[in-house]
Amino acid sequence: MKRLLQALGIAAMLGLVVVLVVAVENSRSKDAFVKSVAAGRLPAAPAFDLPTLSGSDRVRLADHKGKVVVLNFWASWCDPCEEEAPLLATMAAEQQKNGVVFVGVDANDVVDDAQKFAKRFGLGYAQAHDGDGSEKDRFGVTGFPETFVIDREGRAVEWFPGEIDADGLRAAIAKAGNA
Repeated sequence: MKRLLQALGIAAMLGLVVVLVVAVENSRSKDAFVKSVAAGRLPAAPAFDLPTLSGSDRVRLADHKGKVVVLNFWASWCDPCEEEAPLLATMAAEQQKNGVVFVGVDANDVVDDAQKFAKRFGLGYAQAHDGDGSEKDRFGVTGFPETFVIDREGRAVEWFPGEIDADGLRAAIAKAGNA
């Protein structure tokens, strides 16, 4: 009986080690994209296919190939997201004439709250809902807001952790257009 308990204890310890190794590897792969963008390597943005906030359609990054895309991850409960939302709405309207596409991804949020947020701030561009945050995780997003600027080839040329500013976003859009 004593040996059986020892064997079970060892098996449990090995199981915990496996769980820890998998967790570490998952966290490394989650932030690999962000680290690559930050290092200036122009990685391909992960593809996604998410429902719109209304649930009546889908938002796919692949649908915008050939265009510069500003991809903003946000949540309705995020104070800095509230601060930057008016700027994003203005920039989206301003850049539309240049063929730049803005896409918002509401993550880890309640759909009703997100819909009210988008309406309140006039976010008239495509808004996707990533309820469980799985797509957010694939991009390596760890906080809100975070914004990526993606070039015409689908490569991320810039990453903004935290609130964006108009000059920085315009520069990133120009960079993506010339990449």
